[in-house]
Amino acid sequence: MRISHQHKFVFLALPRTGSTTVRRVLDAYSDVKSVHITQTTPQFPFYHHISARELKRIFDDQGWDWFAYRRFCVVRNPFDRVVSLYHHYQKMNADRDKAKKSLANFLKHLYFQLRSEITFAEYVARLDPKGKLTTTLPHFICDEDGAFLVEDVLTFENLATELPAYLRQMNIWINSQEIPILNSSAARQPYASYYTEATRQRVASLYAYEIERFSYTFAAEQPAVPAGESDAAG
Repeated sequence: MRISHQHKFVFLALPRTGSTTVRRVLDAYSDVKSVHITQTTPQFPFYHHISARELKRIFDDQGWDWFAYRRFCVVRNPFDRVVSLYHHYQKMNADRDKAKKSLANFLKHLYFQLRSEITFAEYVARLDPKGKLTTTLPHFICDEDGAFLVEDVLTFENLATELPAYLRQMNIWINSQEIPILNSSAARQPYASYYTEATRQRVASLYAYEIERFSYTFAAEQPAVPAGESDAAG
């Protein structure tokens, strides 16, 4: 998440849609820069993947006019995004395992190790469309009544061209070469190779809004994805 009072923008970071990259690009133009959720305080509640409804409440408390700002986020093909979320889940649990320091933490980290050893099908079965990381786009950007709080949605697949064009409307001038690739997953196979018909149908059902609105499809034939290029951040 990033906020600029000067340029009047709010960027909401839907997980695994290039959000780390976009935050880095916006750093130089932002007055409020989010932190990891574990680093928030009552005085600074702005965390990376805060939802629109949460952030609007903070705006209201601060006396800032939510609707005076350009509000945007990035969406990604859900079939690809879920694979990225799965790898991110595995990495988070592996990192917890490496972090164990004492005998007192052994059982806790053993539990996380066991949790990390789940198949993609098991992960898909556990997907929560209202979870902080696995949230759907509507749940992330709508209020409690379903009204949209974010006006502009860029696409992950076209971020290198869409982001510079969008920022130019706010007199922020960057080019595609200034968009880094950050926080990408390790080398992984094309997303279609992870799916069975059952997992494909579940993801299609959970993320039906994104698929329909942005005309996403399930691409059965894809080239291999080189390391460092699979997730273009966040």
